[in-house]
Amino acid sequence: MRRFCLVVIGGLAVSACGGGGDGGSGPPTITSVVVNGDSTVVLAGTRQLTATAMSGATPVTSGVTFLWASGDTTKATVSGTGVVTGIRLGTAAISAVPLLNGVLTTVIGTHSIRARIGSIAITPTSSQMASLGDTVLLTAEGRDALNAPAPGVTFTWRTRTAAVVEVTPRANTAQADVVAIGNGTARILATGDGVSDSVAVTVRQVATTLSLTPATATLHSVGATLTPAITANDARGNPVAPSGLGWTSQSTGVATVNTTTGVITAVDEGQSRVIVTSGALADTVLVSVDQIPATITISPANFGVPDVTMRTGQNAPFYATVLDSLGHVATHDSVTWSTTDATTANVSGVATLDSTVITTFASAGSATITATASPVSASRVVGVTNMPVSYATDVQTVFNNHCTTCHAGASAPEGMSLVAAVSYSNIVEHAAGEVSVLERVRSFRPDSSYLVHKIQGTQTTVGGSGARMPFGCSGASCLDDATINLIRNWILQGAQNN
Repeated sequence: MRRFCLVVIGGLAVSACGGGGDGGSGPPTITSVVVNGDSTVVLAGTRQLTATAMSGATPVTSGVTFLWASGDTTKATVSGTGVVTGIRLGTAAISAVPLLNGVLTTVIGTHSIRARIGSIAITPTSSQMASLGDTVLLTAEGRDALNAPAPGVTFTWRTRTAAVVEVTPRANTAQADVVAIGNGTARILATGDGVSDSVAVTVRQVATTLSLTPATATLHSVGATLTPAITANDARGNPVAPSGLGWTSQSTGVATVNTTTGVITAVDEGQSRVIVTSGALADTVLVSVDQIPATITISPANFGVPDVTMRTGQNAPFYATVLDSLGHVATHDSVTWSTTDATTANVSGVATLDSTVITTFASAGSATITATASPVSASRVVGVTNMPVSYATDVQTVFNNHCTTCHAGASAPEGMSLVAAVSYSNIVEHAAGEVSVLERVRSFRPDSSYLVHKIQGTQTTVGGSGARMPFGCSGASCLDDATINLIRNWILQGAQNN
């Protein structure tokens, strides 16, 4: 005989206490109900819940339906098919009671669900402040699934870039004051009811007073710098940093300007106007670059006794390099050449920008050659001899003593055999293997001869490589300066095969 009882659950009349009986031949007994679904529902939105009746660990599907109910219909309601609708912020317990073959059971499954906002709207959606200390008022409002206002939300506020703005919530928490403290862009985050959104606030100071000093400046070296004094203040009197201003050089080939620091750097002779701007304001510095020579170097250089020595009755080019105080070549400064004894060694009547041709005469002796680029000058003593350096006696002897161990025969590096029979033809006016634009020996031009750089150890300065020669030398095992100068003078004298 089946027993019936009446139970009132959430306003529902529940009858029939369970199934089963008759020796287990009846319907299964429902022992529990599992309710699945999301734990939140957006206000004015819906969530589908599902319920499963269980007999022990086995789902009961045949003949099972459910009665759904909300424990607080002011927060959330539920339909007869388990669809929950958010009504007001808060939490409600949703229950599902199974009916087995139309008979209401006493088993109840519950599921807690929180009605929440769907989004946050922050106004204004973006802001820009032109002075440090400026403020903007932000307002946050919760919105439901239909984007309608949802009151009753408590908000917290924070900035993701504390160096740009400070954020102070008001007592109602729905508003916050944002104060500019540094240039940049920050995102302001409002969080309420587990939902967050953000807006961008930009601080970009605009100067209301702007000036540069000096109004004009002259730089006397390439690479020289000028840091102009800047007066730039925003509307609240706060200084505007150079990085917050706009910087432009009208001629970057003459002077450049660092857009972060405002530092002006000389590039080449000429004039350029450097302009600084902020909003509608602007000011300028007229920068002139006029290199002043600080040092002059003359080549060919002197590496020791004997001094730079030419033979009687020859010509050879000499070069002057004019440098400013920072070591940059002053290409716009012309050089004037002179000699102390024009009957022994005279300069060319027409000098180019940086070079002259020295001409010697029949008498031996010496003369001092001077290159002047106001206000500096440099001199080189030029000896003149009627006994020139001998290739066979002087230069080949150096090769025999130091080089032919490696540079001999067809197996010599780069085919440069330095044995007496072939050495001259292998080096004079012969392209250098390591630097193809240079010759191993270029007549009259020791500083343009790759052989000279290899024995000096300066090969990398002209784009070369490899070890200094003689191979593997260091310190005293390398050629001394007098020997190097002997070879340099042989080249200066025309690299004769004598």
